[in-house]
Amino acid sequence: MKKSIFITCLILFSSAVVSAQVLNSVSVFPTNVGGKAEFKRVFDQEMVYPKKALENKYYEKVVINFEIKKDSSVSNVKLEMRGDKEIDAEAIRLFNLFEWVPAIKEGRYIDAPWSVTFNFDPTKYAKICKQRGYVNFKYLKDAQRDSTATIYNFGTPMPAYEKGNFELQDFIKENLEYPRQAQLSNIQGTVVLSFVVEPSGLMTNIGVQNSVGGGCNEEAVRVLQLIKWYPGKHNDKFSRIKMTFPFYFILNEEFKDNSSGEQK
Repeated sequence: MKKSIFITCLILFSSAVVSAQVLNSVSVFPTNVGGKAEFKRVFDQEMVYPKKALENKYYEKVVINFEIKKDSSVSNVKLEMRGDKEIDAEAIRLFNLFEWVPAIKEGRYIDAPWSVTFNFDPTKYAKICKQRGYVNFKYLKDAQRDSTATIYNFGTPMPAYEKGNFELQDFIKENLEYPRQAQLSNIQGTVVLSFVVEPSGLMTNIGVQNSVGGGCNEEAVRVLQLIKWYPGKHNDKFSRIKMTFPFYFILNEEFKDNSSGEQK
């Protein structure tokens, strides 16, 4: 028995050393799409505290180790420590919602180990639910949903702005403000955001595909988060649909901002 434990510990130690060596050699660490801020936002938006764990005030820090492949897929997913089964299951469900960006070494994507931590704190759950405005997701009544975590690149129909896509541009014009820093630096361009519309109509994995400086990226993300979507379908089921959307930042001759909703 002691020999078996020793061998297991040796394997774990060797694995940790290899992981450290790989990460020490990269120029850009792997991450989730959208980075730390998006990770927290999605966790707060999507997490449903298991009922019994909440009633018993179970706190758990779930660490998930895995490998992000150079094609952005993941493998070797393992829970570092197992605790409450329902909390562990919820952590895995949340983990499967995320898209990943591989590590970069010498200008190329590479396979690399990574880990994420989900903090389940029953004392904070009521505040999270109050801020997001719901305890359970508000799915369309009697709607069939894709129960997998699969993300589809096309839906029939595609997700649509809840007030109709003809109204979407007006909504953006009313809410988008030209960042002052971008104005002063004469920065113009198109911010292209990618994101996933969930079967609930909520968004996950908000990331920047085409970047513009001067605060334009942040403003585009802020406005995107205000948009309410009617979910899309795949094979007649409401599904996770990947989308991209452009936000145009163009200075006019008078060099004025968009605080009055006059984005052109």
